[in-house]
Amino acid sequence: MILYYYLSGVLFLMISMNMFFFFILFFLKSIAMFVEFNFFFLNSVNINMFIYLDWMTFLFIFTVLLISSMIMIYSSEYMSHDLNNIRFFYLVFLFIMSMILMILSPNMISILLGWDGLGLISYCLVIYYQSVSSYNSGMLTVLMNRVGDVMIIMSISLMFIYGSWNFVNYNFMNLLIIFLIMIGSFTKSAQFPFSVWLPAAMAAPTPVSSLVHSSTLVTAGVYLLIRFNYIFYLNDYFLKYIMFIGLITMMMAGFSANFDFDLKKIIAFSTLSQLGLMMMIYSLKNFNLTFFHLIIHAMFKSMMFMCSGIIIHNMMNYQDIRFMGKLKSFMPMTSMIFMISNLSLCGLPFFSGFYSKDQILEFMFLENISFYIYFLLMLSTMLTVSYSIRLTYYLMFMNFNFINIFNIVDNKKMNYSMLLLMFLSIKFGLFLNFIMFNNVEYIYLIDMEKMILLILCYLSIIIGLFMFKTKINFIFNYKFKFFFGSMYFYSNLNYFYTNIFLNFGNMIFKVFDKGWSEMFLKKSFYFYVFKFNSFNTLNNNFLMYLLMIFSYMMIIFMIMF
Repeated sequence: MILYYYLSGVLFLMISMNMFFFFILFFLKSIAMFVEFNFFFLNSVNINMFIYLDWMTFLFIFTVLLISSMIMIYSSEYMSHDLNNIRFFYLVFLFIMSMILMILSPNMISILLGWDGLGLISYCLVIYYQSVSSYNSGMLTVLMNRVGDVMIIMSISLMFIYGSWNFVNYNFMNLLIIFLIMIGSFTKSAQFPFSVWLPAAMAAPTPVSSLVHSSTLVTAGVYLLIRFNYIFYLNDYFLKYIMFIGLITMMMAGFSANFDFDLKKIIAFSTLSQLGLMMMIYSLKNFNLTFFHLIIHAMFKSMMFMCSGIIIHNMMNYQDIRFMGKLKSFMPMTSMIFMISNLSLCGLPFFSGFYSKDQILEFMFLENISFYIYFLLMLSTMLTVSYSIRLTYYLMFMNFNFINIFNIVDNKKMNYSMLLLMFLSIKFGLFLNFIMFNNVEYIYLIDMEKMILLILCYLSIIIGLFMFKTKINFIFNYKFKFFFGSMYFYSNLNYFYTNIFLNFGNMIFKVFDKGWSEMFLKKSFYFYVFKFNSFNTLNNNFLMYLLMIFSYMMIIFMIMF
């Protein structure tokens, strides 16, 4: 079975290299292809499948398949002792196929197939370990994502009015459809009202967190918005709303990451923070820069999750960072890779993350936005640096607080699978920046504005270290940490979220499915038939067939006239 992981890893790697070649070709020659093929043709009804190919499609598929290939090789060791690793392999494989279907689609129907595939399989992966907490997390994940799925389904039914589901053909759309698509994107990308499910989904195995919750599933919402950019950019009201939501998400995730102690949840919060940043830059009508940050963030964040997986694996499944410390002595290779991804996340100069984050912040300095938003953006950036330094401090420099009997070493197979991603986390940003933004410099800032980012980074390191080391008024400190660590108690509201939807569904089922429709249609039909049939020669099956034939005749009659 382990051979499956190796072979699929090699296959994905080879395909991703081809996709990278196509990306460069399509980008430099500015090619875009719209492929249409016919599934079947029946009585002048065409059922067609559409594929849209441009440089963005190929670059995203390259990223997804490259990370998938590394994760397959990584899983060959991580999941080798698991009893159900065959099930795990097929779930991850189907997940990747759903993602690629979504990336290729210019059509809302095929996007929904990929979108729902992502939601269903991510649920199966979150509940993979079959404990109470993973079941609750999976339920929360799937119910929150269903909200977005319903929005997409409603937008499909409304787009039917226009006569086509191919949104690439439109240059105008109803405001209600745009609103539904925006809410759908918010649920999948875990923006503010729906943020709780992303940290909860860390109950899944670490390779899943690395693939699903860093680079593919959560970026699906941002990718959908990028695909709809020419329609969204006609409506400034929606863009202001997206900016506001992105800023709130960024702030909340930044504070929560600074006060949480679960290693995987801290990395999940950092993903949430970066998604808020992507939404914000999208709202300033720069979708190319959003996509640039999305790709680079996927590279170093998936690597960060893989490092956390090795650490948790060696720590006998403990995830509390207070137990860890001095890991650079025990696992130097993993520590080095973790530090590179962490510094790339901070935006340290000349790492990959620097090229996207620095450009995003400088682009925002040029925009005519309010000082309040500007200030909150700076604070969120400081929080990003702060939680990265905190993680480094706890993992590398704190005292080792784990049990006495331990055997913590690097895992060779897992480390080898991360080397390519490590190289890309250092160099890929420079390469993409050179290709995508290879034009005359369009950012003009005064010296102070250029320097303010570095000053803020150093300031946040000092404030962060001061906060971690102070023990002022323990009761207050504990409450403060608890308030921020639980997403402003927002995670406790998830019961109401899920309960409202489940109760509503139950009510609909009782009132309509087993209530009015049962009483007025089926039972009344039975009653009148038996009343007129005094000999009682008709049995129940015959009545059901009669009802079905009557329904079909009514439908045919309506179509004809």
